[in-house]
Amino acid sequence: MTKETLNTDILVAGTGGTGLAAAYAAVEKGLKVLVIEKQPQVGGNTKISSGFFAVNSKEQRAAGMHLSTKEAIAELADYNHYLSNGALLSHIINNSAGTLEWLEGMGMEIKLNPTANTTQFAHRDNPYRGGSYHMYQHKDESYQRVQKTLEDAGVEFKFNTTLTDLLTTDGKVTGATATNAAGDELIIHAQAVVVATGGYGADKEKVAKTMHTHNLRTLGVPNMGEGMRAMVKAGATDIDSHALIHAAQLAKSKVTQKTSQKHLAGFSTNVLTQLLLTPQLWVNMKGKRFANEDVVYDTVEWANAAWSQGGKYLFIVDKATLDKFTAGKNAEEVSKAGPGAATGTGDFTALAEEAVQGGTAFKGNSLEELAANAGMDPERFVQTVAQYNDAIHAQDDQEFSKSTKSLAYSVETGPFYAFIAQAAYLGTVGGVRVDENLAVLDDNFEPIPGLYTGGANAGGYYEGHSYPAFEGLASGFTWTSGRIAGTHAADYVRAHAVTAQ
Repeated sequence: MTKETLNTDILVAGTGGTGLAAAYAAVEKGLKVLVIEKQPQVGGNTKISSGFFAVNSKEQRAAGMHLSTKEAIAELADYNHYLSNGALLSHIINNSAGTLEWLEGMGMEIKLNPTANTTQFAHRDNPYRGGSYHMYQHKDESYQRVQKTLEDAGVEFKFNTTLTDLLTTDGKVTGATATNAAGDELIIHAQAVVVATGGYGADKEKVAKTMHTHNLRTLGVPNMGEGMRAMVKAGATDIDSHALIHAAQLAKSKVTQKTSQKHLAGFSTNVLTQLLLTPQLWVNMKGKRFANEDVVYDTVEWANAAWSQGGKYLFIVDKATLDKFTAGKNAEEVSKAGPGAATGTGDFTALAEEAVQGGTAFKGNSLEELAANAGMDPERFVQTVAQYNDAIHAQDDQEFSKSTKSLAYSVETGPFYAFIAQAAYLGTVGGVRVDENLAVLDDNFEPIPGLYTGGANAGGYYEGHSYPAFEGLASGFTWTSGRIAGTHAADYVRAHAVTAQ
């Protein structure tokens, strides 16, 4: 184990969208920029995301869309119940289109997804939620171009290098320590640091504690919270970090899952996902219905409903419903929310039996037997099903106001099946208190000199638990906050320090 000392003007920790944007914004200002990354390549969790939320972009204008940042800010503030940092929210949205065009100039290929093509069917009539999604194209090649743009501009990368702590002098952040894959320690002196390490999604115990459940399924690149811990140690306050819960998935089988390598962000090739992604009867693990199942058409609202029951619920079907799906005569629209359902046909009863054998579903020849096998309260469950069937027959859901078109399948013809569904998360969002320029603040709302952050470490963009249902919002925040953080970190260095040689 050796020690190496390095000097730079600005240190950026992490190469997701936040880190890449911060590094390029700083190097554009003529400063020396060093970037460390724990993985062997750039991208982080941002590379899993599909698109960028922006308002009044050139792509939207070319498509004849006339969206205003004023309306977007109002909608987001309202969604967040005004619990978010209004100045930060405004700054991000007003800079979104400019950052998107800047990102395209770095080499990212972008294509606007029209509102009519949204996979979030609940967003079809809302261009701000469904028509502001600028989707990344050919991501591998795009990220390679972005990295080359940064390298050509003079940014230095050190991969397989993990941030361990921040260096402070007289209350100012003056660099950081890190370790590489060989276990060597790096002492990096810098005039400012941008922490862009991406939250703590891989720390399952911390996520479970934050979200008050162990039932969530984890997806995405592992980030253990190194940056968050270091910032809190330096005087920052974690105000609102939480899991970015994203749709729900079929429970993992207890037997070997041969298709596991084919999963992308939770995708499953099992056509039973068509049941998961239609508004069947949902009950909690005690056998009580808990939501309007039409939320399956909105990734965020679906996940929120699942989380309200501890992140785990059951969807209930009978043999008649399985027969309809097997015959290709499903009467409901299959949602494309989250990873979407597997297409194709199959013997749904046979697949249901396999799920029972795999421990991810339960079966009963009567409702009472199903309840007993699934650990539900039989009396409550039978009453729940009876009330639901009454709503189906009356085509009127008095309990949860489910749409008439979704009141398609009663639960009356045994045998009966209950499938386990679990909310999933794509890492964490939220984090430490920042100002509108992404300077990290202490408990007195004063900037910690030399410390900036963004993306999945920055707090105040969300309400404190839920993730607003605007497509590409987190990814757009990642890049835009990184650009702002890098710009203001560079301004800080120029105003307060002598640049490194």
